[in-house]
Amino acid sequence: MRLLRSVFASLRGRIFLAVMLSGLVAGLSVGTASYVVARSMIKERVEKDVAGVGNDVLRIIEGVWVPTLKMQMKVLAEVAAALYAMGPAPGVLGSALGGKQIKVPGFKRLNLFHPGGLFLGSTDPAYRGRVEESIQGLGADEVRMIPFHREGEGTQTELLMSVAAPVVVDGKVVAVLVGDLTPEGIGGELGSLTVGISGEAYLVDAEGRLITRPPRSLSEMGLEILGEPLHTEGVRRVVEGQSGVAEYRNYAGRKVLGGYFRLPETGWGIMVEEDSANAFADLTRLRNLIIYVVAGLALASMLAAALLAHMIADPLRRLQDAAEKLGLGDLGFRVEVRGGQELEGLATSFNRMADALHSSHLMLEDKVRKRTAELRTLYEMVFSLWGYRDPDEILQRAMQAVMDFSSHEMGWCYLAAGESFNLLYSRTPAGEVGLLPERFTAGEGPLGEAIAAGEAVFLEPGEEHDHAELARLFPGGSVILLPLRSAKRTLGLLCTASAEAGQLGEESRRTLSALAGEVGIALENAMLHRELQRHVEELEQANRELRSLDEMKSNFISMVTHELKQPLSLISGYAQTIRDYYESLTYEEELQCLQVILERTEFLSRLVDELLDLSLLEMGRVRLNKEVCDLEGVARKVASQYAERSPDQPIVVDFSPEFPLVMADARRMEQVLTNLVSNAVKFSQGKGEIRLEGRVRGDRVLVRVMDRGIGIEPSKLKRVFDRFYQADGSMKRPYSGVGLGLFICRELVEAHGGRIWAENRHGGGTIVSFEIPRGMEGREVGAEK
Repeated sequence: MRLLRSVFASLRGRIFLAVMLSGLVAGLSVGTASYVVARSMIKERVEKDVAGVGNDVLRIIEGVWVPTLKMQMKVLAEVAAALYAMGPAPGVLGSALGGKQIKVPGFKRLNLFHPGGLFLGSTDPAYRGRVEESIQGLGADEVRMIPFHREGEGTQTELLMSVAAPVVVDGKVVAVLVGDLTPEGIGGELGSLTVGISGEAYLVDAEGRLITRPPRSLSEMGLEILGEPLHTEGVRRVVEGQSGVAEYRNYAGRKVLGGYFRLPETGWGIMVEEDSANAFADLTRLRNLIIYVVAGLALASMLAAALLAHMIADPLRRLQDAAEKLGLGDLGFRVEVRGGQELEGLATSFNRMADALHSSHLMLEDKVRKRTAELRTLYEMVFSLWGYRDPDEILQRAMQAVMDFSSHEMGWCYLAAGESFNLLYSRTPAGEVGLLPERFTAGEGPLGEAIAAGEAVFLEPGEEHDHAELARLFPGGSVILLPLRSAKRTLGLLCTASAEAGQLGEESRRTLSALAGEVGIALENAMLHRELQRHVEELEQANRELRSLDEMKSNFISMVTHELKQPLSLISGYAQTIRDYYESLTYEEELQCLQVILERTEFLSRLVDELLDLSLLEMGRVRLNKEVCDLEGVARKVASQYAERSPDQPIVVDFSPEFPLVMADARRMEQVLTNLVSNAVKFSQGKGEIRLEGRVRGDRVLVRVMDRGIGIEPSKLKRVFDRFYQADGSMKRPYSGVGLGLFICRELVEAHGGRIWAENRHGGGTIVSFEIPRGMEGREVGAEK
């Protein structure tokens, strides 16, 4: 025994024992090989038998059954055509078909349809028919197979396959004869086939649903005709268009040897299956025989095999268990093996490998955790930035993300503004507020150099670099400069710094560089969006102004036409009156007519003057003739003129005693006051007094025209000085005018360097005020309009 132990103590001795047992193994190999060869031959024979049955069924269906059905239907259609020829009416033929109650072997019933699919009659009196769309377009020489389908509802549901043949008379399809078949009829034929000892044959459609019920299936299995598709391997293959023989589990879960064959014309699959146990009964007997032969040899070698398994398998099993635990994540597990120098050395090497793997795993976990955090930060940052349209907010969020990512406690963000970059936001301790400039240009200082280079800058303590000036700003600290670029330009700069943060790895630097690129694109989009919004608003404003101007011009043309027509009509009427009744008119009546003609002529003259002034103002050709002007005297002159024209309207001139002479164009100032007093008289209609006041306001003078008229709506006070604008723009307004008087007043006052405005008077009425400097240089009127 000691000798045996010493022999088998080493791996070499154990190998010797294995070689000694090789004879037994060879015997087992020969027996196994014999079994495999015999099994292959028997299996091939059995598969040929199954394939032969399947092919026979395939030939019967394709070569006999289907052609017979078609021939039957074709013959029946010819008989129907002959009947139709005797009484050419599809309805008569349908009635005749129903009355005969014809029975055709293989068919449940015969139905007659119009070529368009309308039901006409049936050999089954209880059948109510259907609209058969599948027979539409049936040719004169065509016999069509209609796959199995459900018809009817509830308890009246039928599963039918149909064969359609045309009823042809004089080359024209006058009706379609359709024969219905049931799965039971087809299943009865297949059920009579014998497949081995316990085999069966059945049909499935192109989707794997049963067409005929397997003869050996039980009702509790829940198999239904055209129900849920079968999910066996054979059905799957035949649905895919394959044909062959294979072992698989059938619908009942039993292992079978099955043949599957596809019918090209109908798309059906023929399934021929037999229990594997019965199919390979001869193989089972052969296997048992070989087992008995080898059993003696196996029994003789069991003790030696058990000894060998104990001596070799036990240490190896320990190593296997250790490897499995290592693979499952138990990196701290170590193995102890005794049983030979080689195995002990293998266990030692295994333990060293486990130590190295554990250390590598810890390092890899740390790298993965850091990299995952970096990528998550980049993803969240990029994803969030695309939702913002404000460049300031994008920069602030991007700077905060970089600070969080790099663990820096200081940050600055700059935004491009023309040729310079302005500090938008900073986050620094109180003592570091002025560390970086508030503004710089490309190429100016360390920040400008980074912008000009267009590359990210990473400064770490102890690293060599070419940014000495930047390093002096942050001695011993870490600095990150990220230029924010789009495809065309540099839009900003992100800068973060820290005196304590650790160094960034190469992956982290690439991540920050990629982040800067995405921020640059987001900034470009935000700026383009802001610029687009500004252009849209400008276009909308210009469009509104153009529409308003166009509307005012249209109104102006209408108003001018109206204002010209009315005085011309009065002038024409009174002139015609003088001409026709000259001899009979009294002197006073003639003076009245001439007065009206004179007033209307003056009105037309003023209107023409206003239009001429408008034209000159728009062309910028009106110039001021400035000289020393007595503005109070001009006001009294205008008031006197309107007092004579409207004696019922009180007009008061109230200028302060210190009111000075001014440098102004007296004729234009008279035009301004005339327009303002004219409006006051027109809208007052004799109600209350009209006041012309003059006051001194420092180096300027103020003139106000006040009335107690109808006033102006507050919302229209600023627009009354616009060109063509009138508070009441309707053609039926009670006041004349074309909306140019106040516009001309504003242009002339502004030409003097002054301003004009309107306001409602407390207690009713309007105050129109203007002020001009006492003296100023003349300028061209309308030059800036």
